[in-house]
Amino acid sequence: MNTSATQEQSQSEPIQAQTCIIIHPGSKNLRIGRASDVNPHTILHAIARPRRPKGPLHRDPVLIPTVVLSKENKLQVDETYQSMRGTLQSCLRSDGTPRPATSAQQVALANKQCIPIQGSVSKLQYVTKSDVEDYIIGDQVLYAHSADQFNVHFPFRHGDLNIHAGVGGSLSSILADLETIWGHCITNLLGIPKTELKHYRAVLVIPDIYNRLFLKELVGLLLIQLGFGGCFLVQDHVAATFGAGLGAACVVDLGDQKTSVSCVEDALSQRATRIRLDYGGSDITQAFYYLIQRAGFPYTECQPQHPLDGALLTRIKEGYCHLNLDFCGLRDVNFVVERPGVPTLRYHIKIGDELLLAPLGLFNTEVFALTGQDKRGQGQANASGDPEDPHDANYLRETSRRAHKEALENQSTSAASMDPIDNSTNAGGQGEEDLVVDSLAADAAPDDQPQQQLLYSLDQAILHSIERCSSDEMKRRMYSCILLVGGGAKFEGLSTWLHNRLLLQIPFQFRPEQTEIIVGPKEMDPSMVAWKGAAIMSCLESAQELWIRPTEWKKIGVRLLRERAPFYW
Repeated sequence: MNTSATQEQSQSEPIQAQTCIIIHPGSKNLRIGRASDVNPHTILHAIARPRRPKGPLHRDPVLIPTVVLSKENKLQVDETYQSMRGTLQSCLRSDGTPRPATSAQQVALANKQCIPIQGSVSKLQYVTKSDVEDYIIGDQVLYAHSADQFNVHFPFRHGDLNIHAGVGGSLSSILADLETIWGHCITNLLGIPKTELKHYRAVLVIPDIYNRLFLKELVGLLLIQLGFGGCFLVQDHVAATFGAGLGAACVVDLGDQKTSVSCVEDALSQRATRIRLDYGGSDITQAFYYLIQRAGFPYTECQPQHPLDGALLTRIKEGYCHLNLDFCGLRDVNFVVERPGVPTLRYHIKIGDELLLAPLGLFNTEVFALTGQDKRGQGQANASGDPEDPHDANYLRETSRRAHKEALENQSTSAASMDPIDNSTNAGGQGEEDLVVDSLAADAAPDDQPQQQLLYSLDQAILHSIERCSSDEMKRRMYSCILLVGGGAKFEGLSTWLHNRLLLQIPFQFRPEQTEIIVGPKEMDPSMVAWKGAAIMSCLESAQELWIRPTEWKKIGVRLLRERAPFYW
């Protein structure tokens, strides 16, 4: 009784920010920290395990790999880039003067005489099997010695769990990797022993388009395997509105391997408006390398599939790529190639419009054929049945159909008994019955199919998402406030470029007085807005009813998520 009373008392006490851990897993990076922290710890969301002798080998790449293009596809990509160069040539700078464009030939000529400056031997070292007991985590994965054949796993790919047929690709293996990575970060970065986690609570930031089975397993991971004293889930787009201090917004999350859009109002992500596109910052990095290769990139030994070169290309892209039309001509780009055990090489090169063309792929998605053709939009899938949750959406839909059918049969029977000569009433009842059943079946499968048939550019995805809002007034509100978050939103000038594209396409009847595109609200890093929003949400008094505790989870299971989840389950 005393234990129960203590537990009830702890549930009613306000949450202390120091005892609340916010976990935001991504396809590339993991952000984790206490709710009281100003910024989270950010590490590479990967794990490397030594390969067993003669065991299978699996290495997830840091960058999404390119594919071999057919002649037709390669021609289409080159023609698209040529068209984009023509567009840049016709643009004006902010002062109204023509903008001088650069060609690949100009850049190649400027870099022809580039000779790298050799420095001292790098003090970095590869991590070998002899240095590792069981695993390597975070940025050290980049230095996992390939000769020792580590298996490298990224638990998330394209914004979802990385299920695949290779070694370490099963759901149980991925959950074990997540337990190891998150547990390691909590112990080593936050300084919290695993035995003390029962006194802490966790908030897990999940994608706006989610798989219910995966969420069920992740809650079990937090409460049972890791041993937190409580947890709740929040969608990343909803968390982003909390971080930005907005009540309603069309949220656009530009991640490393996916771009997602949805409309959020009053802390609810509208299901019909959710779109996920399988391209992101990694695709832009590969497109950037494709362009600079054709412009005489002097670092000819660069191999994007190598973890260190992939990380280097990402740093160059993040440091220099932009969408500011006032930056024109050839620009100086400096970078250092550092490999363990060999002298460093310092490059000083020139790059021209390639710095704009790479991020412009967000508006000309044909060029992302470089990393594969299958990048079409996806919506929220219908729930699959769960034996632990018998009263799920499928059950409610079937019982609703049965109830409607019985009510209509009773209605038609009573009408027929009142007027046995006229059978038209009965026929009308039958037609109405079919109509009701058909409409319920339509409810069971929301109109997500159009999203799966097209490859949307960024502006098209926003327009399509807002168009699926339930009312005209909501559409106007969404067009008036668009929030850009994620690491891919850091390109200077992106908001202006997107604003100009949208103004030409917003339907006249929905045009607000002002369309505001917000990047980095409250001077925050766009990639940390969702994490910060989840931290704010965890400390709200209204969030107390969201917490799920281990004893409840063991007793009730997944049905708790239907009652407690702050989104439509």
